Amino acid sequence: MTLTPNDDLGKIQTGTDWSLVLDISGSMSGKFHTLVEGVKRGLEKFNPQDRVRIILFNNGVVKLNGGFLQANQANLTLLANKLDKVSPNGGTNLMAGMRASLSDLDADRTSAIWLVTDGVANVGETNQKSFLKMLDKKDIRLFTFIMGNGANRPLLQAMSKASNGFAISVSNSDDILGQLEKAASKVSHEALRDVKVEFNGIEVTDIQPNSIGRFIPWPAAAIVCPLLASG
Repeated sequence: MTLTPNDDLGKIQTGTDWSLVLDISGSMSGKFHTLVEGVKRGLEKFNPQDRVRIILFNNGVVKLNGGFLQANQANLTLLANKLDKVSPNGGTNLMAGMRASLSDLDADRTSAIWLVTDGVANVGETNQKSFLKMLDKKDIRLFTFIMGNGANRPLLQAMSKASNGFAISVSNSDDILGQLEKAASKVSHEALRDVKVEFNGIEVTDIQPNSIGRFIPWPAAAIVCPLLASG
C-alpha cells in the first residue's frame, strides 16, 4: 500500500517568509565574502510576494533589518549593501540566532530559515535536546548550509531533520545559490500537517518512512508499507 497526498495541495500563492540566519563569528573571516556573495545572488531569486529578514549571530544577535521586509528590489538592494559592511568577530551563539529566527512569525504565512554557519556552538546553550525542543514548537522548515569542517554536524543535521529541512555542505557562492534555490523549492507547495496513520485488524511491517513527521509535502513524500493479513 502506498499513501500520497492528493493533487489538491496547490502552489503557495501568498509567498514565503524567509529568515536568513548568518554566522558572523571570528572563524568566518576567511569565508564571509563567499557567504555574502552567495546570499546576495540568492536574494535576487525571491518572488515579490516573499518577505525576508537577515539575522546575524556571533556572541549575540543583530537583526540587520528588524522585521520582515517585502522582497522588492529596493529592500533587497538595501540588505545587500548592509551585508557588505559586516565584519566577522567573536564566538558562536547558535541558540541566540535560532531563537531570533523563531520569533515574530506570522501564523498565516509559510515560514522557513536559511542557516549558514561554519563553527561549533560555543557560546550560550549548546545541548542538542534544547535545540530540538525549541524547533518542535514551531511550524517552520530549517535549511542548513555548512561551511568548513569544524561545524557540529550532528547538531546541525538533527535540527534540520526535525523540521523536515536538510543540512548540506557548501564551499562557494555557486554552491550556496544552488542550495538556496533547492530550499525554496521545498516550500513552494502546500503540505499536510500533523498526519497520523492507524492500522486495525491487520499486521503491518516495514513502514517507510519510520517516522511520518509533521510535514508531508506534495509531490515529494509518500508512505509505503507492505500489509500482511493476520490469521
